[in-house]
Amino acid sequence: MALTLREEHGLAIFLILMFLIPCVMIIFVAAEVPYSTVSGEPVKDAAIAAGITVTSVKDSTWNLPGATGGKTYVLSDTAGNTVTISTQSFDSADSRDAVIRLYNAHPVGRGHPVGSLIVLGSQLIYVTPANSEILNEIGPALRNRLK
Repeated sequence: MALTLREEHGLAIFLILMFLIPCVMIIFVAAEVPYSTVSGEPVKDAAIAAGITVTSVKDSTWNLPGATGGKTYVLSDTAGNTVTISTQSFDSADSRDAVIRLYNAHPVGRGHPVGSLIVLGSQLIYVTPANSEILNEIGPALRNRLK
């Protein structure tokens, strides 16, 4: 069964559009988070506001260029869910964005961690596991910090 010339053109256009549409959607839907200094401990504040228990907090600094320090939190809720959240501040938008590009450069299982990376001003917030109910509970309070 051979395709006619018209069908071949239609198939080629369809394949091109199937590639271009997701690329265009990513460009227009993905919002850049402006670099601004974040004060205080937004994760701890969001957890307390949502009624989540902060089980432990310790200082941590990621071994990455421009990292200036952050915290690692272990949070738990009344349902028994536990999540580890690490935050890290960066000295510039360029150093923060370089880490984001590095994170997104690897597919999961090939050097890409399995958690979620959230951008909050000058901070990156890394949540493990990514599908935790706790993240859904503290998410609105973190989003309010962006405004």
